[in-house]
Amino acid sequence: MAQFIYPDKRILVIGSLNANPADREINRGNIKSMQLIDEKNNIISVNFFNAWGELGMSSMCYHQSDPYTLYIASSSEIFKFSLKEKKYEKLDIPNLTDIHEISMIGNYIWISNTKHDEIVSYDIKLNKISKRINLSDFKSNSPEEGEDEADVEVVDKFHCNLVFEGYEGDLYILVHHTSGRQLMKRIAQKFIKSQGNGGVVNISKRKRHPLNFKAPHSVRLINNQYWAFDSGHFELKIFDKNWNFLRTMDTKGFGRGGDLDQEKNIYYGGVSETRKRYLGLFPGGEAVPNMVQVFSVPDYKLLGSIKIPNIEQINNVYCLQKDVAELLLNFS
Repeated sequence: MAQFIYPDKRILVIGSLNANPADREINRGNIKSMQLIDEKNNIISVNFFNAWGELGMSSMCYHQSDPYTLYIASSSEIFKFSLKEKKYEKLDIPNLTDIHEISMIGNYIWISNTKHDEIVSYDIKLNKISKRINLSDFKSNSPEEGEDEADVEVVDKFHCNLVFEGYEGDLYILVHHTSGRQLMKRIAQKFIKSQGNGGVVNISKRKRHPLNFKAPHSVRLINNQYWAFDSGHFELKIFDKNWNFLRTMDTKGFGRGGDLDQEKNIYYGGVSETRKRYLGLFPGGEAVPNMVQVFSVPDYKLLGSIKIPNIEQINNVYCLQKDVAELLLNFS
C-alpha cells in the first residue's frame, strides 16, 4: 500500500451524518465524527467525540503559535480544547446555526454562520465576540439572470461557508451565490433551488469575483495560488493571486475540506460519498465512497486516495503534527 502520510503527521478527518434525512443510511450512534489517519493508512477513531454534535462535528482551527489549543466546532457551538491540560470550555457565542467552517485569522476566529447568512469574529485574547457582520449589506442591487422568469422565487442568501484572508491581506468569503440571491424555481409544484454563480467576495473592498462555481468549498492558499473545490462540478480548481483561472483537477465527487502538508508539499482533500438522492443522475457515473484524495502540489498530480468509514459526509480535513494528534486521541 502506498504511503501518503509521513510518520510525523496525522490526517484528521471530520465527518457527520448527511444533513438531509432523505440521504441517510447510518444511525447517529454509529457515526465516528473525528478520525485520524496514520502513516500506514490506518483509520483511528477519536472516540471522545463520537456523540458530539447533532449530526457530528463540523470544523476546527488553531493559532499557529499554539497548536496544542484547538478550537473545534459542531454545527451550532464552538469549544476550546487545551490538549495538554486535558480541559475544554464552550465559547460564549449565541445564535450559531449550520456552521460550515471556522478559520483563525490573526487572533480572531472567523465563523461562517451559514444558516443566518452572517459571519462572526471571536477575539481569542479577550475571549469575546469582536464583530457580527450581516451579509445582506453586501447584496447586489442588480437582478441576477433568470430572476424575472415566471415561477421563480428569489431568496436573499449568499450561503457563505468560509471566511479567509487573501494574499493581499483582505478579508474574503466563499459563497454559493456571489450576488447574495438564490433562485428557487418551481418544478412540479415544488420549489427547487438552482445553484447560483458561486465564487468569492472581497469583504474589505466590497468586490465580487463570480467564478462559475457550483456549491464551492474550502479555498486554501497554496504556493501563491488559490485552490478551491468546485464541489458540485466534482472539480478542484486553481487560480492565481488575482483570481485568474489556471487549471482544474477531477475529484470524482463532492469535495469539501482540505489541508496542506507544507513540508512535503502534499495536499489532502476530502471527497464525500455520492448521496442517495443523486445516484443514477449522472450518465455513466458511479457512486464514490467517502475518501481523502492525496495530491502532489508541484505537479498537480493525484497520488491516490484513502477510504474513510463510519461517516456519511466529510466536513473537513486537517494535517496535524503527530504529537498533537496523539493528545487529541487520548483526550478524556
